[in-house]
Order: sequence, then structure tokens, then C-alpha cells
Amino acid sequence: MRLVGDLGLNALRLGFALLTSFFLFRDGEQLLDQLRGILHGLLGNRVQAYFDAVGDTTRAVVYGLLLAALAQGLLAGLGYWVVGVRAPTFWGAATAVVSLIPFGAPVVWGSIGVWLLLKGEIGAGVGLLLWGALAVSWIDNLVRPLVISGVAKIPFLLVLFGVLGGLVAFGFIGLFVGPVILAILLALWREWAADNVHVREPPPD
Repeated sequence: MRLVGDLGLNALRLGFALLTSFFLFRDGEQLLDQLRGILHGLLGNRVQAYFDAVGDTTRAVVYGLLLAALAQGLLAGLGYWVVGVRAPTFWGAATAVVSLIPFGAPVVWGSIGVWLLLKGEIGAGVGLLLWGALAVSWIDNLVRPLVISGVAKIPFLLVLFGVLGGLVAFGFIGLFVGPVILAILLALWREWAADNVHVREPPPD
């Protein structure tokens, strides 16, 4: 029951995120130009590096979300096929789609695993539940940070902390907010480090 409640809450958050995305897509260019102008007046030319970091990280999060869902669907479909579930391709695709909602995949493979147990297929049911918990659910925590790390040029461990921390703190929208905040902080750190290197370099003779 708690799992269904969590899924409903995450679905509601996804709805708000999609609604917000619609208005940002419609008016985002104008808002971005205004924000860029304000920040340029405050921070100067360095603001472009921050915008680049945010853009790269946001795209990386979207790629990571899609690829992680695809990976979960493939692994789940493999599990369905091994235990003898009918139409494993269909259920694998369904798992991939539901995986776009955080913690959505366990609803599919968990329901099928329980259904197998109720049918008396204890080995298949337990095997599928273990496969789902140990492989399908955990692949998301590996694929998404790897993709974000590769695209946004951020160390893997930092991305992992950003994704998990953002998810815990902000829910679904934290999947985007966490890595973006991390990217901005990393851009500031790299700029500060570069400035200190130039300051410490001895002047040419």
C-alpha cells in the first residue's frame, strides 16, 4: 500500500514537472534572455560558463533518464523471459515506460513476481523479485550517473551524490535540480582554482 502511495505521489510530482516544463518551453527563451542579461550585469562575461554548465547538465540528465529507463526495461524483460512470463517484450517495454517515474519499475516487476507466487510458482516468483531488486532497480543508480558524468564532464562520484541527494531532497524534480546545482558549484570551483593558479604563477622575466 505504501508503494502505491509513493508511486502516486511521484506521479503527481511528475505531472507538476511536466506542467512546469510546458510553460518553460513556451516562455523559456524570453525568460532566459532576461536572466542572462541580469546575471551578465552582476557577474560579467563569466556568466556564460555557468549557463553552459546548466545546459550541458540538463541535457545529460534527460539522456540519463531515458537510457536508465531503457536499461531497466531490457533487464526486466530478460527476467520475465527467463522465468517464463508471457509476452516478456511487452512487459519489458511497460517497465521501461513506467521507469520514467522514480520508483515506478518495482510496481511492474513486483506485481508480476507476486502474481507468480500466488500461482504457486515459488521459484520463478522469488527469482524475479530478487532479480528486480538486485539488478533492475540498481541499474538506474549506475547508468544515470555514468551518462551525466560523461556528457557533462563531472566526476562520477559527484554526480552520484548529486542525483541521489537531489532525489531525496526534492523528489522527481531533484533528478534535475541536484546535478544542475552540482554543475554550477563545480564551475565556480574550477574558475576559482584557475584564478588561483594564475595568481600564483611567477611573472615572466
